Amino acid sequence: MNSRLDPASHVSSLPLAGSTGDVAELARIFQPDCHLMCLRRQVPPDLAGFLHAAFASGALRSGRRAVIDAGAALPPDMLPDLPGRDAVHEDVSRLSGLLADLTGCPRAGVRIEVLDRAMCPRWHVDQVGLRLLTTWIGPATEWLAEHCADRRLLGSDAVMADASGIGRAGTGDVVLMKGERWPGNAGRGVIHRSPALSTPHRVRIVAAIDAVW
Repeated sequence: MNSRLDPASHVSSLPLAGSTGDVAELARIFQPDCHLMCLRRQVPPDLAGFLHAAFASGALRSGRRAVIDAGAALPPDMLPDLPGRDAVHEDVSRLSGLLADLTGCPRAGVRIEVLDRAMCPRWHVDQVGLRLLTTWIGPATEWLAEHCADRRLLGSDAVMADASGIGRAGTGDVVLMKGERWPGNAGRGVIHRSPALSTPHRVRIVAAIDAVW
């Protein structure tokens, strides 16, 4: 799995978050003081090519949702039949399998969002246990270091006390983050947001994968 993900090494200085080029290091997410792990990698060119073509043709202008067996591909008819489609199926299979390896979940809920504006532009937390995110096209997820946030102001820009605490994933990176429903994590879910879209980015395509039992 490590070679297939093809990550590039990187080290983050943000507290409560880690960034790595080693898939095995994602297991650090289970440490009590680690709330987010980011695996640096590149988007496979054929996957990006498929998504750009599918969006430009109008065949992929709305989101897709499915519940699959962990490590399985998406339903065959879920995506338009264009060159490169198999690369999307392979990446979803790889990432849902990765989540299953970490959590033991037998199934995974997959949501593909196709966005022409920020989906969640305000700083917020997710009401989930552990979520895997990857941005295939466009700018990727941003998160806020705990010491730079005032949680009483969640939902507004004022929650950010210091912009130096913003962490950013890169396009293609795999982000694992704890939400409010992680055991013992109420009031401590990762504060994050969708970045604003700007030229040259006309669209943002994101996959979110959640464990299903």
